[in-house]
Amino acid sequence: MYSKYILALLTGLFLLSCSDDESTDTTRPEIEVLAPADHSHFHAGDSFELRAQLSDNEALASWKVNIHFNGDGHTHKSSSTEDTAVEWEAEWTGDLAGSETSFLLEQPIEIPANAEHGEYHLVVMALDRQGNETAAYSSFEVEAEDHQH
Repeated sequence: MYSKYILALLTGLFLLSCSDDESTDTTRPEIEVLAPADHSHFHAGDSFELRAQLSDNEALASWKVNIHFNGDGHTHKSSSTEDTAVEWEAEWTGDLAGSETSFLLEQPIEIPANAEHGEYHLVVMALDRQGNETAAYSSFEVEAEDHQH
């Protein structure tokens, strides 16, 4: 008698465990940074436009851009900015409708005139509607006006 109940319980558990998991999105968004090129060189006070193509197989939810100083890298300081230079850090975010599968991110960026000379990391992140996240990394150099390559 108990074996009928155990068999019915096991059958029910088996059927529940075979739910349609294919409907769950586990694919991360994709990011292609179009500009600036990795290892670009700029001067303090310059501006540039970040351009990145974001895409997802179902729906993008939001994006985030972070720029921060890479303290491990080498730096070039000019005597005019040495005392007032700051390790520049900036962040921008944006929400998307949750129904777009492709988005061209165009973010104007102005480097502060007193930005510390040296290497900076540029991080672009994308989040899809299901919570899958991905990031693309690049770097650029802020250097003195008189710096020669």
